[in-house]
Amino acid sequence: MELQDIIPNEYTFAVLLNSCAGLSALGYGKTLHARVEKTGYGFFVVVGNALINMYFRNGHIEATRALFSNMICRDTVTWNMIISGFSHHGLGEEALDVFQHMLAAKEQPNYVTFVGVILACGHLGRIEEGFYYLQHLMRDIGLEPGLEHYTCVVGLLGKAGTLDEAENFMRSTPITWDVVAWRTLLNACNVHRNYGLGKRVAEHLLQLNPNDVGTYILLSNMHAKVKRWDGVAKIRKLLRERNIKKEPGLSWTEIRNETHVLVSDDTQLPETAQIHEKVRKLLAEIKPLGYVPDIASVLHDVEQEQQEGYLSYHSEKLAVAYALMKTPSQAPIHVIKNLRICDDCHSALKLISKVTMRTIVVRDVNRFHSFQDGSCSCADYW
Repeated sequence: MELQDIIPNEYTFAVLLNSCAGLSALGYGKTLHARVEKTGYGFFVVVGNALINMYFRNGHIEATRALFSNMICRDTVTWNMIISGFSHHGLGEEALDVFQHMLAAKEQPNYVTFVGVILACGHLGRIEEGFYYLQHLMRDIGLEPGLEHYTCVVGLLGKAGTLDEAENFMRSTPITWDVVAWRTLLNACNVHRNYGLGKRVAEHLLQLNPNDVGTYILLSNMHAKVKRWDGVAKIRKLLRERNIKKEPGLSWTEIRNETHVLVSDDTQLPETAQIHEKVRKLLAEIKPLGYVPDIASVLHDVEQEQQEGYLSYHSEKLAVAYALMKTPSQAPIHVIKNLRICDDCHSALKLISKVTMRTIVVRDVNRFHSFQDGSCSCADYW
């Protein structure tokens, strides 16, 4: 474009920045940010919104806060992005605080606003407040709740452990629920170990989509947590018979503007031996802090040492180990995962953040996890 002497405008930069958000290309995004500031396009609200999206999607909360505070012009999209971004990062209090500032600024909330607001209530366990926004405030300003809002309520009830209420809410609400909503309830059953309801929900999900590998995996994990190994075996047999294959775990991290992709159990990287050794050292360091490999979700009919080996080289552990090897000692680590982070990796990364004194941000298929000093922003619910 520039080679042809075509001058980029605010929309050019917005498209490029949003592409960086989708591709997790933080380095290039920062370069564009500098270019935007130099050329004066940062004053355009469409560019400011794209910058907020880029930094949020890459897990850079502080940069997003600074951008939002310094924005001269804001629109509804700006407010929605901030509310949604804080909610997806588990910062429910900040999301609701921004919502109150939005109302004080006389900015009219819309359909998207309330998705982020109810999601924030879910992270905070504020059931009554979530229902207030759903049943009263939305209708008071002329908005009709939709599937996304109702799904957030299912998540709110599920996180609070009121699973029967969540199921009753779904049964009594006159709406056609989709796979996402039912999987939200199934995930809550998995977290709270409600095997009976989880089995019913999984069966319903498989009626909607018989080839949904995610449902099989969650159901298998539920069986494993209560040591129903015959159930685990049946599910794996079904997967083989139906030729349903689990998507391989991939994680990627950007180091010095170069993206590195790591695959679970991959031995093709030139530095595989060093990465594996780094993982082993990290796991040895966190065992005195209470880390015990969660072998419930791997094959139960092999030796324990082999089970632990399967867990050790999940892609997110490899990516974090690689980033620790290649980045300065206090730099935050950012990893993207194509699947849901498993229970074992989640437990391990909490403790790794403690022993390394690093902030580790992982974006999985569901949400962001910010690991700091032994804890996670998701409060162990994802």
